[in-house]
Amino acid sequence: MDELYRERFARTIGIMGEEELERIRSTKVGVAGLGMGGSTFINLVRMGFERFHVADPDVYERTNINRQRAAKESTVHRRKDESLIAEARDINPAVEIEDFPDGVQAENMDRWLDGLDWIVDVIDIYAMEPKLLMNERAHQMGIPVASSATLGYGAVVLVFDSSTPSFSELSGITSGMDDGQALERFVQMMFPEVPGYMLAQAQLAMEGKGHIPFVVTGVELSAALVVLEITKQILGIGTCPRAPAGIFCEPLDLRLEQFTSRAAAGASEQEWTSQPS
Repeated sequence: MDELYRERFARTIGIMGEEELERIRSTKVGVAGLGMGGSTFINLVRMGFERFHVADPDVYERTNINRQRAAKESTVHRRKDESLIAEARDINPAVEIEDFPDGVQAENMDRWLDGLDWIVDVIDIYAMEPKLLMNERAHQMGIPVASSATLGYGAVVLVFDSSTPSFSELSGITSGMDDGQALERFVQMMFPEVPGYMLAQAQLAMEGKGHIPFVVTGVELSAALVVLEITKQILGIGTCPRAPAGIFCEPLDLRLEQFTSRAAAGASEQEWTSQPS
């Protein structure tokens, strides 16, 4: 371990040792989606990870400012990947980052997956085709995927690997499925319930009549859960649930719990709408 790395992460020692830090440092993580995934990416850098693939084709809009890590007036219309890579290198100039500025696509999937030890899946749910393809290929190759999402103030993470059902098998989402149906099945898979305080707006979004609301606490909690789960599973510490078991946090009710995906339990597509917290 070189002296600069040791100094940057000196305050981590005591929670983990240098050997564990080296395991984190040498792990290559792909972060697919840098909107909500921007916080996850930067938190991985601060945890000591140095090797990355990152992918996002979008620029920041003013509507991102309420929740996305590098979104601010000075970055409106600036590319998300460029903004976050600059921040990552400002934190640790030794990071090795391969950028995929067109996002994760069928055309670059082989290069995207090459050498990855872990994947963070926060590809937009309205880009379901590359999301499905990436998850299917990762499942075939045995690359674990931490799929994360936020709903209201809270967040969730499900970890898929070669020992679990695939993303498609658990969710029931298939190629070419209608966006509304795919969104409904995604929410059903990822969340044990829809919070009552956003149930009406979520229903409007399902019907294509409104936006899906987000807030910064959910995004930051999601990032924290994902970074912790990847770290735990790399180091073999703590309880490490895998799909269809996931981790759900709803801070409004002081809840942090393991749950079993309702998709695995065979809930109907409409059942989620009747489960406010």
